[in-house]
Amino acid sequence: MRFRVCIPIGLFLLLILFPAPAPAGVADRIMAVVNKDVIALSDVQKYREVFEERRDANDAAVLNELIDQKLLLTEAKKLEILPPSDDDIAQVYQKLRRRFGRPETFELLKARLVLTDAEIEQQIKQRLLIDKLIEQRINFFVFVTPEEIETFYQEHLGEFKNQTPEAARKTIAEIRAAEKAQQKLKDYIDRLRAKADIRINRPPPE
Repeated sequence: MRFRVCIPIGLFLLLILFPAPAPAGVADRIMAVVNKDVIALSDVQKYREVFEERRDANDAAVLNELIDQKLLLTEAKKLEILPPSDDDIAQVYQKLRRRFGRPETFELLKARLVLTDAEIEQQIKQRLLIDKLIEQRINFFVFVTPEEIETFYQEHLGEFKNQTPEAARKTIAEIRAAEKAQQKLKDYIDRLRAKADIRINRPPPE
């Protein structure tokens, strides 16, 4: 026996003309696919408003950052980097909350973005895991020789006139180490990108 469901014509027209709205604060479309892993516009928006510290970062910059993170996260898992502890995640979460001032401000932002605590904790966990990868695979292998420090010091004496020679050389060592680490990380990411399948969905022209 077959049954037929009868929908009143008025209700049918309402369903067609006024479909159920999407959740507030979330706009979605595929921005990129990284090795079959999708990055949606909502991912970019949530990351930019909650985690991004650069105030001038646009969607394109945040998208590139998320692509790099996915590649580095894959490497961290492949190399079996130990995940951060629950305490480490909780500390970073509390620091993140304080950055927004009043607790109500942070809660309203989460509600607008349809963002859960579990999602925030997962993002923090991934970022801490990537930090451990960078520390173990990049920063650990950065060396600044005494000759480099001395050459830099002699070529920039005017910049360190308010520091003792010892303090100036320590500052130079830190500066050069940071510069080298940044370049090594860029080269590392470039190699990962060259091997990855990355497809970016360009936005339509305005």
